[in-house]
Amino acid sequence: MYPGLNDSQLELILSRYGKNSKIEPLQEEASTRRYFRISTSNGKEEVVCADETVNEDFVIISDFLNTNGIHVPKVQDTNKDLGLTFMSFEGMNDFSSYTLNDYKNKFPILIDLILKLQSLEPPSLVKNRKFDTEKLSFETNLTLEKFEGFKKLFQIKTEISNEGKAFIEETVGYLNKYPINVFTHRDFHCRNILISPNSDYALIDFQDARMGVPQYDLVSILYDAYYPLPRDFRTLMLKSFQKRNIDQSKKFNDTFYLQALQRSFKALGTYFRMVTDHGKNKFKPSIISCLNQLEEIIQLGMFADSLYIFVRSLREELGRHKDFKNL
Repeated sequence: MYPGLNDSQLELILSRYGKNSKIEPLQEEASTRRYFRISTSNGKEEVVCADETVNEDFVIISDFLNTNGIHVPKVQDTNKDLGLTFMSFEGMNDFSSYTLNDYKNKFPILIDLILKLQSLEPPSLVKNRKFDTEKLSFETNLTLEKFEGFKKLFQIKTEISNEGKAFIEETVGYLNKYPINVFTHRDFHCRNILISPNSDYALIDFQDARMGVPQYDLVSILYDAYYPLPRDFRTLMLKSFQKRNIDQSKKFNDTFYLQALQRSFKALGTYFRMVTDHGKNKFKPSIISCLNQLEEIIQLGMFADSLYIFVRSLREELGRHKDFKNL
């Protein structure tokens, strides 16, 4: 009846909120998690997250962020046996629903939010994990792996050269050694920021927060494949952020574009996976957006020609492909 909810989960939800409660699926994620908005007959609204297990990191970090004045859903209760987390309702729509003009006007809120997150003394849970070589390499290698499946499924001819792969590896090494690390949301894009009736925003999907370079979350939102932004606006926001950031080194811009390369390359792999492994065709436009952004990042960062050739060739090949050309 409700994809993502089994009979036991549904029974508990109805016993908690009442048989006449309305259950409404929310935005589908690129994960096993499923979210449902619950509206009771007396006007109460909450959200239930159904997963294989309760995500304890989400519960801990939610409490930490709320305590530090970051507006996130408040966890009301959990049921570990059934993998259910009950939390406050923070709005139906996310920042992707804004028109470009409205989104640009709201953007200073997001800059302030990233800077506030970076000012926090992270809890040990976050402090003890970072975007190190192991994590970054896992992400980029997964993209290479998923690209092979994508190529096979759609009979793609474009290849990535060994030189291109080597540059990605060097990028990972540089980011791993960067001396400044801060609290990083790690998936700071428009669909993870809700338009809340209770605040300027509500931040979600923070359970995997870890230490990373100060440019990471800014990269995520400025090069967001779900909401491509004009280049001149990105440049303006980058300068605004840099002036107020903890990182005042001469390497700030280089690091921004190297992190943008790694992050966008990782995101490309996520979209390959969703389309190839899960048949989620709604992620096809994100592949095109991501390739467009990677092309710009490689040009502005003045990175290896081999990477540019790969991205440009793949984008052009998909532009001629029957399954992608009309996106």
